[in-house]
Amino acid sequence: MAVKTSKLALGEENGTVLKTCAPKWRTVFTALVVLVAVIVISALEETQQKERAGVVIATTALLWCTEAMPLMITALMPAVLFPFAGVLDTKQVSAVYWNYISMLMFGTFLMAESVESCGLHRRIALAILSLLGRSEALLMLGSMLVAWKLSMFMSNTATTAMMLPIIGAIIESLRIIQREIERKNAAQGDMPLGDVKHNGAVADSLPDKEEGEQKDSPQFTWFCKGLILSIPYGASIGGIATLTGTPPNLVFKAMYEKFFPHGPTVDFGKWMAFCYPISLMLVLVGWHVLVLMYARYSYFDMVKQIFKYFGNLFRPGSFNTDETDNQRKWKQVNQEIKKKYRALGPLRFPEIVLFCLVIVLVLLWLLRDPAFLKGWSIVHAEKMVEQHAGEETHAYLKDAWIAIVVGILLFNIPKENPLEGTWLWRAPPGKKIQRSEKLLDMETVMLKTPWDVLLLLGGGYAIAEGCEKSGLSLWLGESFGFLVGQNNVLIALVICLLVACLTEVASNTASTTLLMPILAPMSKTLKVNPLFLMASGTISASLAFCLPSATGPNAMVFTFKEIRVIDMLRTGVFMNLLSVLVVVLGVSTWTLSILGITENVYEPSWE
Repeated sequence: MAVKTSKLALGEENGTVLKTCAPKWRTVFTALVVLVAVIVISALEETQQKERAGVVIATTALLWCTEAMPLMITALMPAVLFPFAGVLDTKQVSAVYWNYISMLMFGTFLMAESVESCGLHRRIALAILSLLGRSEALLMLGSMLVAWKLSMFMSNTATTAMMLPIIGAIIESLRIIQREIERKNAAQGDMPLGDVKHNGAVADSLPDKEEGEQKDSPQFTWFCKGLILSIPYGASIGGIATLTGTPPNLVFKAMYEKFFPHGPTVDFGKWMAFCYPISLMLVLVGWHVLVLMYARYSYFDMVKQIFKYFGNLFRPGSFNTDETDNQRKWKQVNQEIKKKYRALGPLRFPEIVLFCLVIVLVLLWLLRDPAFLKGWSIVHAEKMVEQHAGEETHAYLKDAWIAIVVGILLFNIPKENPLEGTWLWRAPPGKKIQRSEKLLDMETVMLKTPWDVLLLLGGGYAIAEGCEKSGLSLWLGESFGFLVGQNNVLIALVICLLVACLTEVASNTASTTLLMPILAPMSKTLKVNPLFLMASGTISASLAFCLPSATGPNAMVFTFKEIRVIDMLRTGVFMNLLSVLVVVLGVSTWTLSILGITENVYEPSWE
C-alpha cells in the first residue's frame, strides 16, 4: 500500500483548525470559554433557568465543534456546569450518564470486538470481493458493499481500518499487472492501456519515469481514487441501516424515548425496516457517483456487455470468446483475491461460533416485538403480568438485554473446540490445545472498546435532561412557531441540509446530541410526527462525505498517496446533495408507513 509521509497521512492534520494548534493554545481557549461561561451564569438570576441551561449547552457545543478538548472530556462539562448553574444537582446529572441505551451500545461493541479478533470480517470481505472483483466498476461496487454490510454491525472506523489494507493490496496487484501489460503492448508497438481518453484528456502513450520508477497512468490513478473513497462512504452509509450501526442512531432512540415515552416504539427491527431501504438506495446512488466520476469507461463497458449478453441469447453460436487485455488483467486480479481468501484456510471454530451468534443476535432483535406476529418478549411479559400488574407487556426484555446476554456468552465460550483432543474429536498432530482462551477477554475489551463514545452519549443524555428541567426545550420549540403551516417536506429538506453541513465540521454523535433536544420540541410546535424530523436529522448526521475531519473513516483514507482533500471535497458535494434528496424522499413517502404511521401528525398523548 502506497503511503504518504506527510503529517496529513499520519492524521496530525485531520481535525478542526483549533485541533491542529499547539496544546497550550487549546488549553488557553478552553480556559477562556469556561471562564466566560462561569461569568455569564453568575450574572444571570437564579430564576433564569433556561438561559443558564442555554449557556451550558452553548459552551459544550463550542468545545465539541472546535475539539479544544477530547470529545469525551467535553462530554463531562454538563456534569460540572449544570450543578453550578443550579439547573440539575450532581446526583441528577450523574444518574443520566448511563442507561439501557448505553448498555445496548456496549453489548454491540463486545460482539464487534470478538468478530475483529477472530478475523471473521476479513473472510467475509475477501469472499465478496472475489465474487465481484471482475472489472473496475464491479470492484468498486464490491468494496462499497463490503464496507456497507460490515458497518451495520461494526464500528465504521474499524470497518475502514480493516478494509483499507485489503484495498491497498488489490491496488498494488493491479499496478503490477497493468505495467506488465503496458510493457507487453509497448514491445509489440501497440498503444498501452493507459493511453485512453479520460475527462477530455489523453493520457501519455507510455508511463513516464521518475527516479527510475514508473508513474501510474492518469486513468489508473483516477480509478484508484474512486476505489479508495468507496470504503469510507460505504461504511458511513451502512451505519444508517441498523439501530446499533452508528452512535447517532442510539442517541436518537434515547432522546425520542425521553421526550415521547408513550409514542410509537422504535426498536432494532422497526429501525431496520425503516432505514434499510434508505441505506440501500444511498449505497447505489453513491456507487453511481463514484463509478461515473472515476471509472465511467468501465461502467459503460459493463452496460454494453449486459446488452450484448442478452442479445446473444437470441443468437446462439454468436458469442465472442476472444479475451481482451483488460479482461485478462481482471482475471489475474480476481485470482489474486481468491489466493488471499484461500490463504485464510478453512473456517475455524471461533469463526463458525461467532457467525452463528451474530445470526442469533440479529434474529432475536428482529423477532423481539415485530409488527406481524407476537414477539418472544411479549410472550415473556404476558407470563409476568400477574406479578407486575399494570406494567406494559413490552417493558421487561428489550434490545439491550439481548446484547448483554450475548456479550456475557462471549466471555464463556472457548476459542477452541472443546471436543477437540478428546476421544470424540481427534486433534491434528502436533496441535496444542489452549482451553483457557475464550472468544473475548477483558484485555481486548479494555483496549478496543470506544469508551469515549459511551461517555459522549452520556453527555447527550445530560444535555437533554437539562433542556427539559430548565424549560429550554419548550422555549426552543415555541420559537419555531413561524414555521407552522409551511410545507413539511421543505422543512425536512432544510433540516437535512443543515445537519449534513454541521456534521462536516463536528462529530456526528455530537451533532445529533445537540440537535435532538431542539428537533423534539420543534415537532410539537409544528404538530408533525417527531419521527419525521428527528429521524431525518439523525440519518443526515451520517452523511459526512466532504472533509477528512468529518469522520474517522474519511481521515484514514489519506494514508494513500492518491487521495487529496480536493478529491474528497469534489466527490462529497455530489454525494451530500444526492443523499439528502434520497433521505427526504424516503421519510416523506414510504418509510413512516413502515412504522405504522399513516398521518404525519403529532399526538399530545405521546408525552
